[in-house]
Amino acid sequence: MLSTGLIFGGLLVARTGLSRTPVRVLLLVNLVLWTVTLLLPLRSSIVLLAVGMYVYMLLVPYAEAAEQTILQKVVPYERQGRVFGFAQSVEQAASPLTAFLISPIAQFVFIPLMTDGGAGARTIGDWFGTGTDRGLALVFMLTGVIGLITTTLALRSHPYQRLSRRLDSGPATGAATAASPRP
Repeated sequence: MLSTGLIFGGLLVARTGLSRTPVRVLLLVNLVLWTVTLLLPLRSSIVLLAVGMYVYMLLVPYAEAAEQTILQKVVPYERQGRVFGFAQSVEQAASPLTAFLISPIAQFVFIPLMTDGGAGARTIGDWFGTGTDRGLALVFMLTGVIGLITTTLALRSHPYQRLSRRLDSGPATGAATAASPRP
């Protein structure tokens, strides 16, 4: 049932497009996804989980389409294969890397913090809940807050504005970038 979110999200992207500002669309979608990450673990609820995951699945096609559009418009055609390959390598490397970094932090800091004897359980356990699952929920909520702050700062940054202006100026061509040094 949840996978229909990806299907409907893809159909919505095909129907509505990304607008003239794909960088803004990408960052706004990220704001919504970080908000879902923040709100999803507030309560231990399968219904809340299902709704949050459906919203996530519905919006991922917008993020992926915006990312591809940005790369295709900014990177010269002759370099796109290398750039796409490098981007995919970074994405694939990020998943196990973050798992190996976050797992020990969750296991040795947040889970003990939210168990019955932990300081977090004593402080916020009355309304947040206690136990292993609430320790992991706290990790998700803190990650959501960090993601919201980072994405908001990105929306206000000069590199965001420069990239938006570059996308407005049109697609990159080999002739226009021939004078630029190779990476």
